Amino acid sequence: MYRREFFSYCLRAGLGLGFSGLFSLAYSSEALRTTKARATDRRRMVSTRIDTHGHTVSGLTADRVISLMDMSGISHMVLMARGRKNDALTTEIYKKHPQRILPFVSTMYPGWHRQDFRVLNRAERLLGTGIYKGVGEVMLRYYGIPSKNEPEINVPADSPFIRKLSDIVVRHNAVIIVLMEPEPEAIRSLENLLNYNKDLKLIWAHSGTVAKVQLYSIGHADIGELMDRHPNLYTDIAGVQPKSVAPSGGLRRPSITDDDGILLPRFKELLERHSDRVLFGLDTPWMQCWAEEPFKRWVEWADKVVAQLEDAGAAERIMYKNAARLFNI
Repeated sequence: MYRREFFSYCLRAGLGLGFSGLFSLAYSSEALRTTKARATDRRRMVSTRIDTHGHTVSGLTADRVISLMDMSGISHMVLMARGRKNDALTTEIYKKHPQRILPFVSTMYPGWHRQDFRVLNRAERLLGTGIYKGVGEVMLRYYGIPSKNEPEINVPADSPFIRKLSDIVVRHNAVIIVLMEPEPEAIRSLENLLNYNKDLKLIWAHSGTVAKVQLYSIGHADIGELMDRHPNLYTDIAGVQPKSVAPSGGLRRPSITDDDGILLPRFKELLERHSDRVLFGLDTPWMQCWAEEPFKRWVEWADKVVAQLEDAGAAERIMYKNAARLFNI
């Protein structure tokens, strides 16, 4: 991001946050990042954030997106439309703020769930424009939320459909984000895909956690072990905030922290061992997720999460540097 634009949005955000808020955001600039600070301070102060897991939903506006990004010190954000009807909205927001938005080709509609190969032609065409940075959120194994009448989805990661998609993504140096419940067969198919296409940059969202709907007998995946075997596998910390932080945000996955925001041991190990491939993300699949208070609390929760890591550089890698490398920012 250009320094002038970053300071501009820091200033706008600072008007609402006061001096301390402005300093917290401005610290993220390239100039201030070089300032020497004590190791404890480096763990608390997070460089400018890149949100790698945002969703365009009906009713959202460009002003709302940028306002919340400015408030939270988020320099860039991935936007993936929920439903094809919101594709135009993603494009509209991107055109208004091309230096801030990382648009993805939407896959969250029935043509993708049916494995209709015609949607792959569309993905290739859109990625070919150079505007779109990836494809997602690709629903591989998903049980849906009954209250929202969502369908059950089962698209094997090693199916001919997804393999062809992976070839398209690699051809355009793009990224794929997938949602997949950690069922054994689904994990095996994901590993087959990662072995088939070792150049594929794939983010398995939600840190390998399992949904709370109809999956009580399935435990979380040891995604760290998978990442050991597959250097092209990434994950994020999106949608795994505790209920105390996101009581009405529409999120339904077990948290990676306790209610006080303290990392559970297995997830602390994951973030420390793979801090070079874990990404910051919030997950905003419903309009209520775009309200100011939950958005602010989720960012504060993420800051507290990375502040617990022993390596002072891990916070910057997770909150910014990994995504900057992944998306060539």
